[in-house]
Amino acid sequence: MDIKEKAAQMVATAQIITVASIDENGYPRPVAMVKIKDEDGAIYVSTGTSSAKAGHFKANPKAGVSIVRGADSIVYTGEMEIVTDGALKHSLWSDWMLPHFPGGVEDPEYCVLKFTPKSATYWIDNVFVKNEKYMNLFCQSCGMPMQTADQFGTNEDGSLNQDYCCYCYKDGAFVQDCTMEGMIDHCIQFLDEFNEGSNTKYSKEEAIAEMRKHFPKLKRWKTTE
Repeated sequence: MDIKEKAAQMVATAQIITVASIDENGYPRPVAMVKIKDEDGAIYVSTGTSSAKAGHFKANPKAGVSIVRGADSIVYTGEMEIVTDGALKHSLWSDWMLPHFPGGVEDPEYCVLKFTPKSATYWIDNVFVKNEKYMNLFCQSCGMPMQTADQFGTNEDGSLNQDYCCYCYKDGAFVQDCTMEGMIDHCIQFLDEFNEGSNTKYSKEEAIAEMRKHFPKLKRWKTTE
């Protein structure tokens, strides 16, 4: 299960979510709300037609939603719209809403909001994803940052492996049978490419020293070197 699937599962099982609107003074106003439905990426909540929340979204549709489960969290930014489709509002009605809307589904105060995410930030199982990029995953063999799924290695069954990159690990085995020093010798060939894409410029000697300091902390070399 990849991180987007895990996030979708979190959304599906969430009962209370935090919804932020922009108030009349330009400040975010977060409120805990009951999620009444999620479908095709959209999230639905209910509020009063005359509520501050509804007023905020009429003036400014920009919204944020956060969902927390244990140590895992999701933050969405996107837009909120007020649902005017009567059939949809009827389908989302539940009798637990009666204390809030005594007139039932036809109560003029009964208001449904639909949130559509535009961007997402995930922290799930200690993996951090922002703007579609993995921010804290590094190959545990060569140290390469892995920001997209196509950079992951593959397990024997073809599933993705988030510990090792596609250059080091394929079909459940390491591509190169080498020592840590052999891996350093291999990686130093790409120093010019690294320096070109980095704000930090290393000499060959500096790069080798950094790798010798960092590589023993990587999963592949912790027990073999």
